[in-house]
Amino acid sequence: MHRKPTTLDEWKSTLIAALGLVLASFLAWYGLSRLNEAAAGDTIGTIASVGLLIWLVSQSWYYVTQVKSPRRLLFLMGVSFIQVVPFLFAAVYGAFGYNDHCVIGAQGPGDILYFSYVTFTTVGYGDMSPTGLCRGLAVSEAVTGYILLGMFVAAAVSLYSRNHAH
Repeated sequence: MHRKPTTLDEWKSTLIAALGLVLASFLAWYGLSRLNEAAAGDTIGTIASVGLLIWLVSQSWYYVTQVKSPRRLLFLMGVSFIQVVPFLFAAVYGAFGYNDHCVIGAQGPGDILYFSYVTFTTVGYGDMSPTGLCRGLAVSEAVTGYILLGMFVAAAVSLYSRNHAH
C-alpha cells in the first residue's frame, strides 16, 4: 500500500498536473469560444468534439489506472469536476459558433460557459437550449457529469473509509 502524501514535495506532481489541466482547459475555452463566425462551424466543432472525447477517455483511464493515492485521485477529480470538464465542453460549443448555431440564446463565450456548467451539473434552467449536433454534445456532457460525480463520490467515500477504519 502506498504511503499518504504529506509534504509539498510529494504533492508537487499532482499540483502541476492539476495546474496543467486548468490551464489547458482555460486556453481551449478562450481560443475556441472566440472564433469568428466564418471560422467556427461544423468542421471545427466536430474536430473539437473528437479531441474532447479523446481527452475524457484518456483522463478517465489515467485516474483509474495510474493514480494510486486516493488523496491525489480525489484532488484531481475535484479539479476536473469543478473547472476542467465544463470549460472543455464550453470550448467545443464555442467551436460550433454562435447566432443560434449550437446553443439557442447564447451570445458569447460567457453564455456558453454558463450553459456548460448548467448542463454538466444537470441543473437545466431552460433559458438556453442546444440545437443541431450540440444536442448530442449536451447529452454527453450531462452523462459525463453523472459519471464524474459518481467517481468523485466513490473516491471520497473510499478515502474516508480508509482513514476511519477500525
